[in-house]
Amino acid sequence: MVNLLIYAYFSLQGKDYANNERFVTSEEFVVDSSPPVDGMILFDGLDRETNFIIGLTIRLRLERFYDHQSGIDHYHVGVGSSPDMADLVPLLNYQSNIIDISLASTGIVDGHTYYVIVQVIWPCV
Repeated sequence: MVNLLIYAYFSLQGKDYANNERFVTSEEFVVDSSPPVDGMILFDGLDRETNFIIGLTIRLRLERFYDHQSGIDHYHVGVGSSPDMADLVPLLNYQSNIIDISLASTGIVDGHTYYVIVQVIWPCV
């Protein structure tokens, strides 16, 4: 993965009809076009190949998500019936990496496979 971090400045040159010039340069700003690094989702703080949920609350811990340049601002987390669709619990904002999600009133069925969807939002968005 290539990290693209650029330090840049805006410069402005103005000239009037009498040929007087003025140059202005902005303060430094940073362009960060690299996304955060993928991490892992732990259920109840455990790293298991298959996660079985008992009850109607999922406790998640998000680990190893990071962005070297600009950091992580927050997470969008939801639950879905497929890996790319948060159709049971919509994507909601979370500031913490420890998250409790209620599955009450979602229509989940015993024995079915469901997915936790995590979007990592960094301050450059």
